[in-house]
Amino acid sequence: MIIFDIPYAPLRHGEWSVEVSNDGHSEFKSRKDALRFAVSSAVHAQQCGDDTLITVEGGDGQWRMFDHRVKGIA
Repeated sequence: MIIFDIPYAPLRHGEWSVEVSNDGHSEFKSRKDALRFAVSSAVHAQQCGDDTLITVEGGDGQWRMFDHRVKGIA
């Protein structure tokens, strides 16, 4: 399973990261770009037969899980 973790706050001013369980991390200029990368990467991985999970930290500090279609997982 490939997991994409997106924290709420940037690493540094204007740099958001996506931690990828099988590939380190990537940095982006906005949280929206980080989310876009995680979703498109998860869709691609799913098409190649890999299971994926996207976890996103909310402003309340809670982590929420989504599948590659960005549908919430209970």
